[in-house]
Amino acid sequence: MTTTELAPFTRRPRLSIESLIAKLRAQDSRKQDMVVPAHKMRVTPEGLLELDEPRITSNGVSDTSHFQLTGTFDSGIAGKLKVPANYLARMREYNQLPLLADNVNTWLAMEPNRPFLVRTFQGDDDQPGVGRALLSDSYGIRDNLPLLMAVLEGIADRGAEVEITGELTDRRMIVKIVAPRVTTEATDLLRFYRSPFTGRTGADNPVVAAGVVLTNSELGFGASTITPQFTVQICTNGLTVTKDAMRTIHNGTKLEHGVIQYSEETTKRELATATSRARDAVRTFLNVDYMVRKLNEIAGKAHVDVIDPEATIQHVGKIVGYTGEQQNRILAHFIRGADTTAGGVLHAVTSAAQTLVDADAAYELERTGLRALEVAASYQR
Repeated sequence: MTTTELAPFTRRPRLSIESLIAKLRAQDSRKQDMVVPAHKMRVTPEGLLELDEPRITSNGVSDTSHFQLTGTFDSGIAGKLKVPANYLARMREYNQLPLLADNVNTWLAMEPNRPFLVRTFQGDDDQPGVGRALLSDSYGIRDNLPLLMAVLEGIADRGAEVEITGELTDRRMIVKIVAPRVTTEATDLLRFYRSPFTGRTGADNPVVAAGVVLTNSELGFGASTITPQFTVQICTNGLTVTKDAMRTIHNGTKLEHGVIQYSEETTKRELATATSRARDAVRTFLNVDYMVRKLNEIAGKAHVDVIDPEATIQHVGKIVGYTGEQQNRILAHFIRGADTTAGGVLHAVTSAAQTLVDADAAYELERTGLRALEVAASYQR
């Protein structure tokens, strides 16, 4: 077991909505975004990002700002400057920060007037801040806190009773919204399944609740999405219907150079759009008719018997893109789940996802559950 995983049958804890909002507010108080041309930025031999953008400190006005670089900023360097990500990682691994600085500064000098959006957290007084992301100056900024509040407003407008938990990673916000009173029974899908967490069986309790997953990245790691997800009551497995997701990509107009100040008009327009999309999502996805239709489609593919579980999961892993560790974990959940059908592979993927400490990895794994079901079912034929 690696340090990124919990015990095979222990769920990863999530934040309450109150704790999530508190974290987002604390982050918002430190944010500063700037559009900076390449000739005004450089990496120091100590590995700090230096910007020729003045800021006010306790000692007066500083002509430059310094920021510690993060893995998410390195991803921006790799994407925007075409420096191989594994090369950046290798230089950091061997503490070759002067070499890293030479590489990055060389490529910045190749296009001195190219503008970038630099997203940061400001440091205290004279302390370095945090460089969060290097993005295009046409990146459409859609921040987590206002988006979340707009979505919650849209849900409240529809009068839906929901339970909300969340996760906040370096890359994205992930919010799970479950409507505990919008339920149906998925008897065909769950009749052979046993929760690896509690031992409870789907035959005794086949109830599934409607819900959605809200995701957003402030740093370029994916669109804003509202995706339908059905939560199995006995195990909290999430069956994510990715093909029906509502997506809003982060495209925008060219941003002005310098520190960005967001107008009240722009903010209101963004929030109105997000609120409207949330209302649409609630109307569409928190609906029993929609649930029944989708669950019947899933059950129709799930009944296929899995003859060789290990070979099947290896095949699924190759097609879908699971690591060896993920395949072993999914197999353990498949065995504990006791459902020897392609539906059992779906359940194993979605329960295994709950046991990963890395919430980004868990999110990516969970959303592949229905794809894994399709691949497992076709492999038996």
